[in-house]
Amino acid sequence: MLMEELPPEAALDGPPPNADHVLRRTLGSVRQERHRAVRRRGRITALTSSFVVAGVLAGGVWLGQGPDADAVLQGTSQAGAHLAVRVTDTEGGLRLVATVDGVRDGEACWLVVHTKDGRTLTAGSWRADPGEVTLAGSAMVRAADVSGVSVVTHDRRPLVTAA
Repeated sequence: MLMEELPPEAALDGPPPNADHVLRRTLGSVRQERHRAVRRRGRITALTSSFVVAGVLAGGVWLGQGPDADAVLQGTSQAGAHLAVRVTDTEGGLRLVATVDGVRDGEACWLVVHTKDGRTLTAGSWRADPGEVTLAGSAMVRAADVSGVSVVTHDRRPLVTAA
């Protein structure tokens, strides 16, 4: 009665004759499935990493570009003074880099930004030296709102204007 419940393979002496081939095939299938899973995870990781790197680079390029390109304003007075101003829109306002030449030595000067709505904002001041002077300034206004930049004396007499 107990022998009837046992499968016929249990009565054999030793493993079945093709058992070694079955074991090899089974282990080979397991190894192939594992190898495919590892390759699939590797591809997914590589693809995800590529997208992250591309996103970071695109974001860096986007942030590196200002909303507007730099504008260069130039002007010359009848007295021979020259003014060239690079206007850069920044997140907090406006950055100016001005090159001034031909102003009388020792003159107290202000760099003034004129807006389209009539406001006047002081962006910097200095005492003129002989020759060309380059200075930086800033103002709390957007570049699109600027109508011109002037160099004026201490008593607000304009020396040269760039538009």
